Amino acid sequence: MEENKKQQNGEHVKIYDKEMYISQEKIKTIVIIIIVFLIGFIAGYFSKDVIAENTDDSANSSYNNQVVE
Repeated sequence: MEENKKQQNGEHVKIYDKEMYISQEKIKTIVIIIIVFLIGFIAGYFSKDVIAENTDDSANSSYNNQVVE
């Protein structure tokens, strides 16, 4: 009888460990998605200044300032 209880307890622990592993993997996936989103957001936020500077430089170039009549 004691062996049956040990086996049953062992199986419950295995099932619990499996559930914990699955939940940990889900949490890791969610954290990775959030980190990638934040990195992209920050990169986009800082790149808007670079893009604005490039368009200002293009507007001042002699190639774009030709007058067409």
